[in-house]
Amino acid sequence: MKIISTLAILLISICSYGQITQTIRGSVIDRYSETELPQAKVYLFGVQDSLRQLSDFDGNFRFENVPVGRYTVVATMLGYENAVLSNLDLTSSKELILEIKLTEEVLDLDEVKIVARKEGETINQLATVSARSFSVEESQRYAGSLNDVARMAQNFAGVQGADDSRNDIIVRGNSPSGVLYRMEGIDIPNPNHFARFGTTGGPVSMLNNNVLANSDFFTGAFPAEYGNALSGVFDLRMRKGNNEKFEFMGQIGFNGVEGMAEGPISKKKKSSFLVNYRYSTLELFSLIGIDIGTTAQPKYQDVSFKLNFPHKKGVTSIFGIGGLSRIAILASDVASGNDLFGIVGNDVYFNSNTGIVGINHKQRINSNSFFHLIAGAQVAQGIIQNDTLDVNGQNPFTNFLGNSTITKQTTAFSYQNKFSSRHLIKTGLIFDIYGLNLSDSLYSPLTDKFRKIRDFKGAMALIRPHFQHRYRLNEKFTLVSGVYGQFLSLAWQWAVEPRVGLEYQMKHQQQITFGYGLHSQMAPIETYFDQVQLDDGSYETPNRTIGFTRSNHLIAGYQKRFKHGIRTKVEAYGQYLTNVPVEFRSSSYSTLNFGATFLTGTPDTLTNEGFGYNYGLELTIEKPLDNGFYFLISASLFNSKYQGSDQVWRNTAFNGNHTLNTLAGYEFRFGNKKENPKYKSALSIDLKFTWNGGSRYSEILLPESQLFGTEVRDLNNAYQQKYSDYLKGNARVAFKLIGKKATQEWAFDVQNFTNRNNIFFQEYSESTGGIRTVYQNGLLPVFQYRITF
Repeated sequence: MKIISTLAILLISICSYGQITQTIRGSVIDRYSETELPQAKVYLFGVQDSLRQLSDFDGNFRFENVPVGRYTVVATMLGYENAVLSNLDLTSSKELILEIKLTEEVLDLDEVKIVARKEGETINQLATVSARSFSVEESQRYAGSLNDVARMAQNFAGVQGADDSRNDIIVRGNSPSGVLYRMEGIDIPNPNHFARFGTTGGPVSMLNNNVLANSDFFTGAFPAEYGNALSGVFDLRMRKGNNEKFEFMGQIGFNGVEGMAEGPISKKKKSSFLVNYRYSTLELFSLIGIDIGTTAQPKYQDVSFKLNFPHKKGVTSIFGIGGLSRIAILASDVASGNDLFGIVGNDVYFNSNTGIVGINHKQRINSNSFFHLIAGAQVAQGIIQNDTLDVNGQNPFTNFLGNSTITKQTTAFSYQNKFSSRHLIKTGLIFDIYGLNLSDSLYSPLTDKFRKIRDFKGAMALIRPHFQHRYRLNEKFTLVSGVYGQFLSLAWQWAVEPRVGLEYQMKHQQQITFGYGLHSQMAPIETYFDQVQLDDGSYETPNRTIGFTRSNHLIAGYQKRFKHGIRTKVEAYGQYLTNVPVEFRSSSYSTLNFGATFLTGTPDTLTNEGFGYNYGLELTIEKPLDNGFYFLISASLFNSKYQGSDQVWRNTAFNGNHTLNTLAGYEFRFGNKKENPKYKSALSIDLKFTWNGGSRYSEILLPESQLFGTEVRDLNNAYQQKYSDYLKGNARVAFKLIGKKATQEWAFDVQNFTNRNNIFFQEYSESTGGIRTVYQNGLLPVFQYRITF
């Protein structure tokens, strides 16, 4: 009782009221050359009287003793377009540190214009179509996102989740394996706990949004600096720690118990650190009876960090992410409930470990150019054991063993030069060396021995140069052209890919965009080393010569901005895929369906003779948070088809044909206006409704399954059946209390508050001789508490 009283007194003291103020500071730089801009005018709107500061010689500005609340910051400078940063949330526990990038105007001799930077403009200045930036606050605010950037991205047009069990994202009908994750300039492996090789999703993300900065997300025809991806790109950035004062955060919620610290390493040199550690709480959810999709108890932990060292002509940073996870899914657990991960009659033991570390050096050459050098190392390990049980659920027998490790060393160099306000070039080279140690064995009852499915130790290299040019004819017309190359040493495979983007600014806040890109992607690494045993007992690896899958993207878009920040965007797209790996023997198999199930097996012999296409129309209507209110409506109509080696065109596994997301939220603010013109507490209510077309599946042939005692599906008509539509409602209520030294937040997120039974999959049950239906998550309450000080 004494401990509880002490804690209560502590919380009251750090949240005591009075005049609650904080600091807003940052820097103003040129968007393309990244040089500091002195004497820029920076305005702060939201206080009773607007404030103004001039940036100093190093481009820095500072507003001190600002009452906590939401603000708008506007930066202006002669010869540059205005930059507007809206709805910035200032709390008592954290300084608000901004980096404002101004775009130089292209001036005709007979006219001078002042143009404001658009809300939501991408950080990458070479993106023209199918791209948007997102903030960390969006991943926290949107109902159902669970502080996960991948789940947050499922709200955007053309994007949907694969299922409730994982955060895989389906972009315009493509396989989730076509998504690329890039962190701090280097491509990274699957950044999720319980990750399988070749996939890009998992149940819990290792990407902690508390350490992320605003980042970009692309859904097609992305710029030439991105490659080895077919559908989408996350270009993620970690934020810098506070270089003037120490700040701390503690949090408990769905993703784990975590603590974060940041602060200066040297105030004189303006260096800083940021570190976050998290340990799983899903085990606790299981113990108290909350259904998280499995009765197993997942265990995981992860750490993220960034050290930042500015110097006279640039900055050097060291960053890293690491995660460990393990789970045991037992047959008794699967049989007793609705388990999203288990396999009936099997005990599965799974461990996955991932580590990423890098050093990032940016150096200015002169006022218009700089180079970027990155060196990184990463490792991904997967260990799995599968035991089968008899019909009575007894006598486990190991029939599969896997223990594989993939390492990668990356060196990336880029050079950027802004020759003038009209011309910008960016060129670079990425060099990856993979170290492979692959070992997978399957028990063969014919020989009563384990047969090696994969058994390889070695290395291979992936080399990727790129060149881009941005030309601004005038304030209205922008052309971005580029070329990307890719070479894989394994079988001397190579590709050259042109990219082009157009952007035309019309009157009345209207914009027309166009983009084309040829994109290639290597097969999942394990696929290259699938072994086939010959009659003499030796092995061969026929898939080592598989070529890249190639995809042509063609996109046209129209956008209009209205009053109050409302934005409407329409995009039409077409995608044609060639050189798709399919089975050598005539069948319906195609790697375009990879990721439709948790199982990742492939036929032993593949050939690049498959095809596919996707086309669709997308609509986005969005109002960013303003005066406490926001909404987002995204809708997509699409079609996704593929052709296997049997020359038959079919629906892909991801051809749901439509998706609709509707999100809205309101923030109620409370406070004493005499003491504080802003607020001391806030209540947020957020809602989300999703309507997706049902997943495709291959019908179970029940008589044949009963005859052979195992599941038999109609693969001649693969993915022609469709589950009922996916409908789900999520709600989130959060209360924020701002004290003089600390900010606390309580959030309650209810997933699927209507408790609708959405079908996950169906399977043949050997014990009953019938078809068993597994449903996705029902009503799932999630609580979160966060304190920053």
